[in-house]
Amino acid sequence: MKAALIKNYGGIEQLIYTQIQTPGIAADQVLIKIHAAGVNPVDAYIRSGMFKDTGTHTLPLILGWDAAGTIEQIGDQVTTHNVGDQVFVMAPIEKEGCYAQYLAVAANLVVAKPTNLSFAQSAAVPLAALTAWQGLFTQGKLQKGQRVLIHNTSGGVGSFAVQLAKAAGAYVIGTASAKNRAYVESLGVDEFIDYQKGKFEDQLAAVDLVLVAVGGTDIVARSLAVIKPGGHLISLLDELDDALAEPKKVTFQRLLVKSDAADLSQIKALLEQQKVKVHLDSVLPLADAQLAHQRIESKHAVGKIVLEVIAD
Repeated sequence: MKAALIKNYGGIEQLIYTQIQTPGIAADQVLIKIHAAGVNPVDAYIRSGMFKDTGTHTLPLILGWDAAGTIEQIGDQVTTHNVGDQVFVMAPIEKEGCYAQYLAVAANLVVAKPTNLSFAQSAAVPLAALTAWQGLFTQGKLQKGQRVLIHNTSGGVGSFAVQLAKAAGAYVIGTASAKNRAYVESLGVDEFIDYQKGKFEDQLAAVDLVLVAVGGTDIVARSLAVIKPGGHLISLLDELDDALAEPKKVTFQRLLVKSDAADLSQIKALLEQQKVKVHLDSVLPLADAQLAHQRIESKHAVGKIVLEVIAD
């Protein structure tokens, strides 16, 4: 099969498009013929070597952990799926990824793809939407009527987080740059803050939850100033010393997203009800994986980047 993978950590030139062996499946797995694979910032972080000392991965490594496609083969123990089913999945990040023609993955992580979405749109969903879901609800305990501040609402996670929070009945405040204001407002934010025009912490207070879907500029520590006692602060990238959060009576957690079919099924229902929509920044062929990484590292992407393996 064709795949985009790395044999060494480093720049985008390390991401090569090549021919490798199609994976076999275990008794509890399915083999998915991939139509499209989502691209996320974590793909570039892993490629660059940010996590190489953790021992999570071995090289060579296929990148990308979002996929949508059709089931080509099922393991002997699989009773929940059939050959030909149209599905989407977040593959476990510690295993081989989805920039490929085929993916072998545990059947219990796989969900029928939304009936109203294309394969490319479906592939844009799992990792980013699961990150938003788990940040808002699993860790952030967001409830109807609460106030949530979401940083970087024009990115993949942020754009899903706005819509999921609104669907849950929350009051949503979102930060982004002025050039993305129209896009962010189209997602449904109740308040927009241009982070380039004054400090966000000088413009609001008394929120129940802050989801920081971006790193740098001390944004995590600065967010403490706007959270109510008893509130939650969830970060996707940067850590925070507990000694800073405890006096404020704020619960801080660094989120490590997990593949979860139950969560993804709830997101699927909202997509089919059109309470959440997918916004594609660009769709590129699998052979152009380097261009996709160049785009995501530019931080100019608005919405999700997808690699197309089979045209819809």
